[in-house]
Amino acid sequence: MRDTSGLLIRRSRLVDDGVDASSIERDARRGLAVRLAAGVYVRTDDWRSLGPASQHTARVHAVLPRLGPDAVVSHESALAIRGFPLLGEWPRRVHVVARQRARDKVTGSVHQHAAPLGDGEIDTVDGLPVVGAARAAVDSVRRRDLRGATVVLDHGLHAGAYDRSALEAALAARPGVPGRRRAAVAVAFADGRSESPGESLSRAGMRAAGLTGPVLQARFPVTGPLIGFVDFWWPQFGVIGEFDGEVKYRDERMRAGRSPEQVVIDEKRREDDLRALPGVRTVVRWTWGDALRAEPMVRALARAGVR
Repeated sequence: MRDTSGLLIRRSRLVDDGVDASSIERDARRGLAVRLAAGVYVRTDDWRSLGPASQHTARVHAVLPRLGPDAVVSHESALAIRGFPLLGEWPRRVHVVARQRARDKVTGSVHQHAAPLGDGEIDTVDGLPVVGAARAAVDSVRRRDLRGATVVLDHGLHAGAYDRSALEAALAARPGVPGRRRAAVAVAFADGRSESPGESLSRAGMRAAGLTGPVLQARFPVTGPLIGFVDFWWPQFGVIGEFDGEVKYRDERMRAGRSPEQVVIDEKRREDDLRALPGVRTVVRWTWGDALRAEPMVRALARAGVR
């Protein structure tokens, strides 16, 4: 994720540097700059070059210095700073835990949560005080359905940001908060073997449809020269499932010098090799759109015999 702090233009800094600070305000009125917070702007071209997560981190860097030393970046804002994925849109408001507040305060740009937070639950990330990864994940997924929660929780487990015991401890430290039961279900379902948001989204869709849970990242063959690890495997049905993310065709690092066309050819050969193995009846593939809608993926798996 792109570093956004250097893109911010602070009115106070312009004044300190002897620059006419009203110029940035004029640029904002003309559409040449975007106002992120009182006295903080970013050039419109820079703003448009950022992805949604990076735009949110820019808002965090813009807002936090105004909130004082007791504010700690939290919830989805902490996830953005840590590079987590999110299903759906990033919030427009920056979320922080305000340790000295007696109740929540919500304005147009900030949601200050009144909540207990020990010093041991705070990390420094990108120079900012940020709630620990497990606490941030649990606080975020309390307000999300299983699909959105699984995308967040799986990522942290896979990346090593926390383990399951840390998630359970974060839950235990917040008894009685809204959505805690929903979060507990998601924590129990989370699995760090999912290697992408698409795989996590797919797993949640399978569960919602009542399909038998698959084996994740199964090695093929079990012994002998490796063909590959597959995303999903149902040995009782002889079905392999593969989430077909576009990143493998677009990302130069994943292509490893191959053209997109060669990647397609290599994937086809790999699939043929998998189909030829004893016990494998078929391979089912689906895309992000299929997983997001769920029904196309579930229908394809059901046709292949997954129950």
